[in-house]
Amino acid sequence: MTRHLFAVPPAAEALAYCVDTGVLIVADDVVVTVNREFRLLFAATTDDLVGEPVAAVETRQPYAAAAQFWAARHGAYGRRCRCTLPGDRVVEARWHALPSDDHRLLAAVIGDRTGEVLVRRRLRQHNRALAELVASKTELVSALLHDLRTPLTAALAMVDLLSEDDGADPALPMIARKLHRIEEVTTEIAMIGGIESGAVALERQEFDLPALLAEAAAGSGVVVAARPPQGLVTGDRARLGQVFRRLTAAVRAIGGTDEEMVVEAVDDRWRIALRLPGRLATDRLFTAADSGSNATALMLARAVVGRHGGAVGVESVDGTPFLTVWLPR
Repeated sequence: MTRHLFAVPPAAEALAYCVDTGVLIVADDVVVTVNREFRLLFAATTDDLVGEPVAAVETRQPYAAAAQFWAARHGAYGRRCRCTLPGDRVVEARWHALPSDDHRLLAAVIGDRTGEVLVRRRLRQHNRALAELVASKTELVSALLHDLRTPLTAALAMVDLLSEDDGADPALPMIARKLHRIEEVTTEIAMIGGIESGAVALERQEFDLPALLAEAAAGSGVVVAARPPQGLVTGDRARLGQVFRRLTAAVRAIGGTDEEMVVEAVDDRWRIALRLPGRLATDRLFTAADSGSNATALMLARAVVGRHGGAVGVESVDGTPFLTVWLPR
């Protein structure tokens, strides 16, 4: 630490010693204190600035590269200022006015933010790449569905016509059922893609969530245990009803749930839980062979619930696995 020309208050002098960053203290636009970290940020390890007017320092290399930093001392106190130094080094500084009876006393605290900037830059690049990948996936799925639907429609028409013939092969009705199932799946995948991308609009209306869940679960013989018994949410009632019907039926098909859907208000969210069998306590449970061909149920749930600001996942409570849906209250 170099010596200073003016009687800098002890608190200001201690600032340069106590912080692990660059510190420059100026009295009446003359440098009175500068620490080693400040000089290192400018790659000027031996330059002694004490006693020099700031006007002379700010025009000299390597300090001239931080013109915004020097200009910020004229009243922009406490405001963050970023500068790019030679070698793509990014520094961030703030000027602060210090109490003094005799001088206009300013302190600049400056730190290296190069690592942070590089990380943010890489994150932006990864996000752009991810967005491009998602867009490519969406286009690919749309193209595949379009190519699949044309021959599928023709095959369905032929099978349906042949099935009406009295002498038709008895296997035709089974083939027709399978083709219709493929048609349903392709239609649902297209709809899920539209929901995820925002191409399919969701309605926004206020409705009672426990009442909706009771309707959705009734077809599977599941009773809704809601605490509180009533509660309003805003969203697409029809889409959410479809989601919970599919989830309840799928969990029942693999031997889950104890005929009760637990619905409870937790702070500002609703938690809806269905008990799962321990052997399938994973969010891939719908891909199991005995899941009743409900592989798209979880995809649909994540798309719709995600658009409502919620989440779908598997949680464990006292060792018991649950398929859990969280929705904003």
